[in-house]
Order: sequence, then C-alpha cells, then structure tokens
Amino acid sequence: MAIRPLIFGILFIAVFIVIIISIIWVDTSHPIHQPDPLSPTAPGPATPGQVQ
Repeated sequence: MAIRPLIFGILFIAVFIVIIISIIWVDTSHPIHQPDPLSPTAPGPATPGQVQ
C-alpha cells in the first residue's frame, strides 16, 4: 500500500498552507516603519520659555 507517499504528501501540503497563512497573517494595525526616537529632528520655531 502507498501509505508513506500519502503521509508525505499531506505533510507537504500542510507545511505549504502554514507558510501561506503566515505570510498573509500580518498585523496591519501597526505601521511597518516607525521613526527612530534618537534620530535628529529638524529645528522648529523657538518657543520662549518662562523667564524667572
């Protein structure tokens, strides 16, 4: 009987489906690129502080 090829075929298809689902299943609620908090920013207008 051809049980071993059947098991290998089912395992191959299962792994293939898991790979496809893992590629599709991406959380799109968070942006992929987040700005670096340590990167220098462009200088904005000077805001006067409180003078004591």
